[in-house]
Amino acid sequence: MTTSNTEYERNNVAYRRLKETISKAYPCGWFVGIADDQVLAAAADFPALAAMLRANGKDPRNVLVVQAGVDYPESVTIFLMHKK
Repeated sequence: MTTSNTEYERNNVAYRRLKETISKAYPCGWFVGIADDQVLAAAADFPALAAMLRANGKDPRNVLVVQAGVDYPESVTIFLMHKK
């Protein structure tokens, strides 16, 4: 199961809106799951977060997971081609 681009974009907008609150509410490095315009769960490690999400009927693959206190850039270059 994959998340649609629209759902990903909505979760990303929610993250940008909640970023400061997340940084204040959770210890740095904690994993935070965001979907449905809100924080669904948070845990010290990803396996614990995934278990919490599943227990609440959410597929972790469809939830935006970020770490509290980490600054994620708006965009990233994954591959950069160099001519030889």
